[in-house]
Amino acid sequence: MEAQTSSGKEEERVWLESLLNKFARDNSVARILEFNLKQAVPEGVNYASIINRAKLTVILHNGQESKLSVIMKKAHEDKEKLETLSAIPIFKSEIKVYNEILRKFETLMNEYEDYNEKLWCNLIGYQNYDLIVLEDLKLTNYVIADRKKRLDLNHSKLVLHSLGRLHALGYILIQKGLLSKEDLPPFYCDISFIVMDRLYKCGLITLSKVIEKYWTPEWKEIGKRLSKEHEVVIEKHKRLFQPQENDFITMCHGDCWTCNMMFKYSPFEENYPISLKFLDFQTTHINVYIFDVLYFLFVSVQPEVRRSNFDQLLSVYQKSLQTALANYGFEDRTPSLKNVQSEAERAEYYGLTCSLVLSPIGAAQQAGDFKIEYLNDENKWMDSLKEDVFNTDLYKSAVQPELRNWFNKGLF
Repeated sequence: MEAQTSSGKEEERVWLESLLNKFARDNSVARILEFNLKQAVPEGVNYASIINRAKLTVILHNGQESKLSVIMKKAHEDKEKLETLSAIPIFKSEIKVYNEILRKFETLMNEYEDYNEKLWCNLIGYQNYDLIVLEDLKLTNYVIADRKKRLDLNHSKLVLHSLGRLHALGYILIQKGLLSKEDLPPFYCDISFIVMDRLYKCGLITLSKVIEKYWTPEWKEIGKRLSKEHEVVIEKHKRLFQPQENDFITMCHGDCWTCNMMFKYSPFEENYPISLKFLDFQTTHINVYIFDVLYFLFVSVQPEVRRSNFDQLLSVYQKSLQTALANYGFEDRTPSLKNVQSEAERAEYYGLTCSLVLSPIGAAQQAGDFKIEYLNDENKWMDSLKEDVFNTDLYKSAVQPELRNWFNKGLF
C-alpha cells in the first residue's frame, strides 16, 4: 500500500510539474506585433537616465493576442549629461542590484517564509551596461506621488516602514556573508566626486547670496555664516561617513526620494497608500542606515509633517526594522529607538545639507531650475542651480525654522 501511495505521489508531482511548465510556456511571448515607445516620466523626475514606456501588442505561445507594457531605462544620449555621470557606474551598479542582490533577498524571503510583498519591481532583462528592462508597475496600479507637494504623514510612515524592511534584508545578507561593502561602489558623499562636490558648494554659495540679496534683514547674519560653509562641507561629509563603533551597516538605497518610489492606494479611501515599491538602485551602497532615513525625511517629507512627527517617524522605522529582523532570527541586533535617535542627531549635518541643497531640486517648479550637466563644466557649474529655487515662499517655509536652529546650535 505504501509503495502504491509513493508511486501515486510521484505521478502527481510529474503531472503538476508538466502542468506548471505548460502554463508558463503558454503565457509567454511568442512574437511582438506592435511596439510603441513613449517617455514614461516628465522632466525633473529622473536626472540620471532616460525612462521610456514600451507598449506592446504580442502573440502568446497559446496563440492569444495580448497587450503588454514594460519600462525601458537607458543611459542618456546627451553627451554632456553622460560625461557628468561617468565617474559613477550607475547602470552597472543597478544591474548588479536587480540581477544579483535583490534575487538574494527573494531567496532569503522564501527560505524564511516571509510572504510580505516585495519592495521592488521585477527585472525582465538588461544590456550591459546601458539599458535595463523592468516590469511596468503602472499595470498593477502603482503611481509616483507629486514630488512638488512632498509626502504627508501616511505616505511617510509607509516609506519608513518599507525602508526598515529593506535595511533588514540587507543587514542579514551581510551577516550571512552573501553581501559585502566591496560588492557595490562607495556612496558619492564618501568619495571625492567632483560633480557632487560642486553641487553642494554651488547650493551653499547660491543660497548665501540669495539670503544676502533677497531675504529679510534678520537673516543676514545667518547668510554671512553660511557663505563660508562651502569651504568645509565636503570634509564634514567625509567625517560623518567614517565608520563608528557598533554601526548598523546595511544596504542603503542611496537616493530615497519621492520620485524613486511608487505607491498603490486603497480602493475605497482616496490618497491612502497601502503598498510601496522602491525604484532606481543606481547609487545603492553599503553604509549606515541613518543616511537613507535622513535623506528621505529632509528631501521628501512635508516640512510641517517632519517637524511635528520626527520622533514618531523614527519610531515607525525602528519598529519595522525590529519586526523584520525578528522574523529572520536577528532581533537582538536591532538598534533601539534611543540608538536611532542618537544616530539622527550625530548625522544631523547631513540632514542640513540635504534640506538646504537637495530639497529644492526635488521640489523644483520649473524645467531648467537644475542643470545637472553644468556640474561637469569648469565654467558653468556655479550656474547649475538657479537663484530662484532658494527664494520661493515654499523653500523658505521649508528650511527657515531648521536653519535658525542649526545656526544657534553651531552646526555651521
